[in-house]
Amino acid sequence: MSFNVTPAMQVAYKNNVELALQQTKSMLYDKVIVQSDASAEKVKVKDIVGNTGPNEANERHGDTKYNNPTYDGIWIPKPNELYYADLIDNADKLGTSIDIQGTSTMTGAATVARAKDQRILEGFYGPVISGKAGTTTTAFPSGQIIAVGTGGASGAQKMNTAKLRAATKLLLQGYVPDMSQRWMVLTADDNDALLTEVPATSAEFKESFGGVVSDGLVQKLLGWNFIHMELDNPLLSTIPGLATDGSGYRKTPFWVKQGLVANSWQDLNTSVDKMAGKQLSIQVWAGTTLAATRTQAGYSGVILNQKG
Repeated sequence: MSFNVTPAMQVAYKNNVELALQQTKSMLYDKVIVQSDASAEKVKVKDIVGNTGPNEANERHGDTKYNNPTYDGIWIPKPNELYYADLIDNADKLGTSIDIQGTSTMTGAATVARAKDQRILEGFYGPVISGKAGTTTTAFPSGQIIAVGTGGASGAQKMNTAKLRAATKLLLQGYVPDMSQRWMVLTADDNDALLTEVPATSAEFKESFGGVVSDGLVQKLLGWNFIHMELDNPLLSTIPGLATDGSGYRKTPFWVKQGLVANSWQDLNTSVDKMAGKQLSIQVWAGTTLAATRTQAGYSGVILNQKG
């Protein structure tokens, strides 16, 4: 029996994890703007130039009037790597573990996919870092939060179409230039609340609300595209706390694609190594270093929903 870790094993594991990631993909990664810049510990991901009104030429041979737009930048600091690691007893087991259907491959790929979603949601809920040197911190704006009582006569309400309309209105009032890629996370409870309010079988649902349902999940409604995931999933680590406000209401995130940017320092980091201190067991490693941030305040928001 050989205990040598060949270069082929490392290549095979990385290739198979990449293939598995396509099957067990991040639910949010392709719903945001993604860039790769590993040049610094803190990278600028967007330059923002303030809007100005036009000047009017109201006199002959008059002096040129110059606009005075504001200039700002959005920054993301490099986070710690999130990773999956496993110890495999010996080399003859490694062959099956790095196979595309192997447990280490599939578990590692799923862990990396969730890690990307976690970092994207952390960036969504977290403060925006801006300024010329990336030293100004701005918390999530209260003006971008849809109240929990929206759509009801009194008291806290679950997800409803009135809240979807309010979210659309908020984006339009923020002068979002392209409303075609609107995204919102729905939990199972949110999905059920929408189906209860607007029956998926009704003609009005499809014609007036633009509703699309597949396998009991609302995929599209009132121009919104839905991502079905549980924000209270403990495997998302930090997110259950970030996605719940001080009153216990769910903070349902919504955004347009240009309103959320992710930067990858290392999209996928893999290794397969023999561990001398572990009786020559094989360590399998898969990780990612990625972070995200909101961009302009008017491009995203939160809906407060009653849980349960």
